[in-house]
Amino acid sequence: MRPANRRAWIGFGAVAMALLAVVSWLTIVLVRLDRDEVDARRQAFVHERLRLALWRMDSWLAPVLAREGLRPASDYRAFPSAPTAWTRGFSRLGPNEVVTRSPLLGVESPLFALHFELSANGLTSPQVPTGNERDVAEANGVDRAVLERATAQLQQLAPRLSWQPLAQQLGGVEAQVPLMGCNPLESAGNSQDSQSGNELANRQRAFVANNKVSQQLVNDNLAAALAATPGVMLEAAPEQVGPLLPLWLDGADGPLLVFARRVGNGLVAGGERVQGMAVAWPALQRELLGLVVDLFGPDASLVRCTQPKPAEQPSMLASLPARLVAHCREDLHSGLPLGWLLAITWGATLLGLSVLGFTLRAAIGYGDRRARFASAVTHELRTPLTTFRMYSEMLAEGVVTEPAAQREYLQTLQRESDRLARVVENVLAWSRLEEGRFTARRVQVDVRGLLERATPALERRLTEAELALAVHADDAAAATVLSTDEDAIGQILFNLVDNAAKYARGSSPAVVELRATANDQGVVLAVRDHGPGVAEAHRERIFAPFDRGAVAVSSNDVPGVGLGLALARGLAQDLGGELRLVPADGTGACFELRLPR
Repeated sequence: MRPANRRAWIGFGAVAMALLAVVSWLTIVLVRLDRDEVDARRQAFVHERLRLALWRMDSWLAPVLAREGLRPASDYRAFPSAPTAWTRGFSRLGPNEVVTRSPLLGVESPLFALHFELSANGLTSPQVPTGNERDVAEANGVDRAVLERATAQLQQLAPRLSWQPLAQQLGGVEAQVPLMGCNPLESAGNSQDSQSGNELANRQRAFVANNKVSQQLVNDNLAAALAATPGVMLEAAPEQVGPLLPLWLDGADGPLLVFARRVGNGLVAGGERVQGMAVAWPALQRELLGLVVDLFGPDASLVRCTQPKPAEQPSMLASLPARLVAHCREDLHSGLPLGWLLAITWGATLLGLSVLGFTLRAAIGYGDRRARFASAVTHELRTPLTTFRMYSEMLAEGVVTEPAAQREYLQTLQRESDRLARVVENVLAWSRLEEGRFTARRVQVDVRGLLERATPALERRLTEAELALAVHADDAAAATVLSTDEDAIGQILFNLVDNAAKYARGSSPAVVELRATANDQGVVLAVRDHGPGVAEAHRERIFAPFDRGAVAVSSNDVPGVGLGLALARGLAQDLGGELRLVPADGTGACFELRLPR
């Protein structure tokens, strides 16, 4: 490869690599943008569904908790004392002379496994009466099986409820109540999380407001009842009920969710105590998840979450220390037609590089052909011109005086002039053909006459190479009439025979065959020699202009410029035919010229 060509290909490679690097970078950027777009859509989809789902859950749970928060402290005794009662004669009875049945006695809730009261004196439940209270309860229609199940629940709950740890943990939760609704958690930083944080703050405000209303109503009712009771010291502070708050209790059997509230030690004996209910977490979870099955399907779940991270904040419930875990849809995609965009970009880039590469190759090939043409034509013209100059000078100066020698010199000059004329004629014909200025003069020509008129020139050329010409034409081919250019066909046949004369000289048998056969499409003219043939690697190269196959351009062994076969194929195609090299039986080369009728 010439240095100039090498530099051109190096430059093309550098440009191609730079362009591919830029397109690759753009591809990575577009893929990242598309992924970010999908992530944004997925995040927006999840946050929107999460906000709706959490509002549903908290809205459903709010009245349930409000009802429990409105219970007076006396409901947590199986048979509490009635604060005010009268006989039928409207005689007022004392506060401890009449007891009532707690509305929790004999009741089973699907969501709350057991209501309990815990103090320093121990653990009790309004659903588990003892002693005479048990007998009275059974005597008044309370199902024994219900009492037994409640007793079993209390026994399971007792090891997990201790007065001091529960009171301390409840105190910590109560300390957070003033902050609820102010969204004390740190934001994760994006707009969706900020919006979800605001939603959580709103739901927390609603939860705190409901708790305050329930707490105030209970305390107001208790104060009114005490005020209406005779014999009670009104100067004593009434018993205060705190907010009903959720908290998780750890244990060997796993975490337990309870709702608890603190009851103050006013007029009621026993001091401060904690009232609440143990939650049947699986049942409550099923109820809550059933509200959002249309949003997330059956795969959503509720998990314990007491100290949420900023990223977990958008999925937090306001009324429970739990968060909703839901999976996003997998069929979300961005609105950017990334596949088509990348396909068009890469297609245009590769197409442009291919066109540039083919153009560069064609330009380099054209330059190489021009260089080969100049070298071949210069070499081919220099030999006959040298002969002309030398022989003409010898004849003009009288150096050659014998008639026989003069005749030999003149014959040599004639052969060289023919050779020079063929070179010039081939170059001119190729130039007209390549520029599109060649126009075939089509006339009606019979094959027999065409072969008879072309044979003398072919024989003379082969005689110079000490070869003979054998012409064979079957009757159908000889009688065929073609509408074609006879001069163009004669030039094609002469170039094929001239090629055989150059390469098959000295072959055995020393014969070049020209056969004409007919078929349905037209006539096939085959030129066959018995020379060395054409190697497989050069079967297509020999038809390239100024390419002589395995023979170097500057070789003196075989004259020529490498244009004969290229011109012959071009003329054949211009006539609507085809010239090709076909396998020959035995040695030699065989060229077939197919001409249409």
